[in-house]
Amino acid sequence: MVTIDDVAKAAGVSRATTSYALRGDPRIAPGTADKVRHAAARLHYTANLSARSLRSGRNGVIGVAIYELDRAYPSEMSAAMSREIARRGCQTIVQQTANSKEGEIAILQKITSQLCDGMIFSPGNVGDAELKYLSHGKPMVLLDDSSTAPVFDSVDTPCEEGAAQAIRHLAGVGCRDIVVIGPDYRLLDDEFARNGVEGRRLAGCISALEDVGMRVMPDMFVHTTWDAGSARRRAHELVRSGRRFDGAFCLTDTVAMGFIRGLADCGARVPDDVAVVGFDGVAEGASFVPSLTTISVDLEDLARKAIDLLMRRMCEDAGHPLPPRRVVAGYQLVERESTKRG
Repeated sequence: MVTIDDVAKAAGVSRATTSYALRGDPRIAPGTADKVRHAAARLHYTANLSARSLRSGRNGVIGVAIYELDRAYPSEMSAAMSREIARRGCQTIVQQTANSKEGEIAILQKITSQLCDGMIFSPGNVGDAELKYLSHGKPMVLLDDSSTAPVFDSVDTPCEEGAAQAIRHLAGVGCRDIVVIGPDYRLLDDEFARNGVEGRRLAGCISALEDVGMRVMPDMFVHTTWDAGSARRRAHELVRSGRRFDGAFCLTDTVAMGFIRGLADCGARVPDDVAVVGFDGVAEGASFVPSLTTISVDLEDLARKAIDLLMRRMCEDAGHPLPPRRVVAGYQLVERESTKRG
C-alpha cells in the first residue's frame, strides 16, 4: 500500500510538507502543493482515514451538496470536485438537495454535522444565519452565493464576464438582432435576485449589448425555466410570433440545446438563420448537432479554488478567523458549429 512517505519521496519534499500540502495548508507554496498532489495522484495514494481521525479528530471526508445531479453541468461539476478532493488525500460524499429547503436542511443536519470535516454547498433556499447554525461551526464554502454581505467563502461561476463574452461573440459573427433565452427581465427590480446566477448573467448581457451599440429592450429577454423542453417550446413561440432575430444567447447549454431543437422543428437553420451560444461547457455540447458554441466554465479551476478555500478555512486559527473570500472560476469561449457562418 502506498504511504505518505512514498508520496513525499516522489515529490522530493519532507513528510511534513507532504502532509500539510495534502490538507491544503496555505503556508505551503502553490508550486510545491501542486507537485505533492500530482505525486499523490500518480501513485494513487489514499489517506488512512481511521488513523487521521484518531490523530486530528477529522475523518478526511468532504461533503459536496449540489442542487441536482441528473443534469449534465452539476453532475460534471460534482465529478470535478470529487477528483480534486481525492488529489488532496480525502474522500467525497456527494448529495443532491433537489433545490428544496427541506433537502438542504436534511443534508446539513444528517451529513455535514455528523460525517464531514467540511462542506462545499450550493445554497438555494437556506439563508446565511441558518447555514451558520446548521453547519455546527464546520467549515463551508458556497457556490454562487447570492449574499450582498457574505458570511462564508464563495466560488462563483463567471456569470457576468461569460455572458458579456457570449454577446460580444454573437455581435462579432454579424448578429444584429439578439435574443437572450432564460432570464426574467423583471428580476432587475429585486436586489437579492440581481446577485444570483440569473441576475449576474442578465447584467453581463445588458452591459455587453450596450457596449456593442445595441439598444436594450425588455422583449430581447425571453423567460423560461432552464430545461430543454421549455426552451424548445419558447423557440416555437418566438418563430411563430414573427419576431425577427439572428442570434441567441442561452443562459445554459441545456437551454441552448432545447432551443436549437425548437428552431429545427420550425425550419430555422443554425447557424445560417440563427447563431446560438450556450453557457457551461458540458461535454454533450461537443457532439450535439450542430456542435454548440459555449462559454465553458473551467470546472477543474472551480473545484481547485473551492477546495483551496475550504482547506484554508480548516487550517485557520479558531481564535483569529479569516475574513470571507469570494473568487471567480476561469472560463473560455469555445467556438463550434452553432456560430460558424460561411
